[in-house]
Amino acid sequence: MLNFCIVGTGLMGTRHAHNIFENSRSNLYSVVDTNLQAAKYVAETYGAKIEPDIYSALNDEHVDVVMITSPASSHCKLAISAARAGKAVFCEKPLAENIRDAEKAITEISEAGVPSWMGFMKRFEPSHYALIEAVNSGEIGEIHMVMITNRDPKLTLLDLMRKNHESAPYSLLRESTVHDFDLVRALLLEEPTQVYVEASSMVDEKVKALDEIDSAMLTLKTHSGTLIHINNYYGACYGYDQRIEVVGSKGMLRAENGPTTNLVKYTPDGSKHDRLFSGPPDMELFFQHKYEKAYLKELDLFIDAIESGQKPVVTVEDGYKAQVMVEASVESLKTGTVVQFKL
Repeated sequence: MLNFCIVGTGLMGTRHAHNIFENSRSNLYSVVDTNLQAAKYVAETYGAKIEPDIYSALNDEHVDVVMITSPASSHCKLAISAARAGKAVFCEKPLAENIRDAEKAITEISEAGVPSWMGFMKRFEPSHYALIEAVNSGEIGEIHMVMITNRDPKLTLLDLMRKNHESAPYSLLRESTVHDFDLVRALLLEEPTQVYVEASSMVDEKVKALDEIDSAMLTLKTHSGTLIHINNYYGACYGYDQRIEVVGSKGMLRAENGPTTNLVKYTPDGSKHDRLFSGPPDMELFFQHKYEKAYLKELDLFIDAIESGQKPVVTVEDGYKAQVMVEASVESLKTGTVVQFKL
């Protein structure tokens, strides 16, 4: 059984703590957080101990894996420290606040020789995972086009936009589109090489006042010519809309949304389906509801990799590459031009 230390017991830390507790191959051994009340809640709920700081946790020989779910500004330093201590690293995105630090982190983690995992859960949602496997097995031949729809039912990042606009503008691209970049890379056998972005503020006047964006369309292209379209939107009043469509030389694959139930009501006025599987109507954590099974799957796959000694499916290097794509997209939006990049 692998002993985990969670650094950061907020929203994501609590989610992962529950999953670690429920997994028969893992144990929540310790937690670290400057918010002692939050740390105490998670520790008492799942039978872990509270460490006073990260150094105490890293010096504990019983800790096998450090899971980093703290604020983004701390990720790079924590990931490097954990790797140097010989601990496996599970890091929520982003790996670092800038490309230079992300490069430093992947170098250090590689030299330490420890397993790493980047928290890109979307590729592990059951329908997405099945689609990726079908594409990679060649079921529809050579891939010509990929279309990804990523629309949130409400705006939840306004505070983050206010906080980060000067230092890291366009939270939509950094917090949401980054997951789509990882999906694209999981689907294709070659890397994208260019991106063009158009974006607007259409959902909330507060977003427009910040000079931020809540709606975006991106076009990417690979060296061989495969075209990728991504649309992101923070105002899907009809539910959490998450779809993928892939067109190949031998056919097409689609990962659709699922309804809350399969009940369909037929009346003289027509038919009515249940709403999209998005959690309760006023739920802020719609993404955790939609991707509940994906969080479980990624934990299982990381444990598989550690136990078998095989390379994990998604590593911090994938986090770095998605971050390069984010910065290229930000540059495209700022300049209004197609931006070339190399992964």
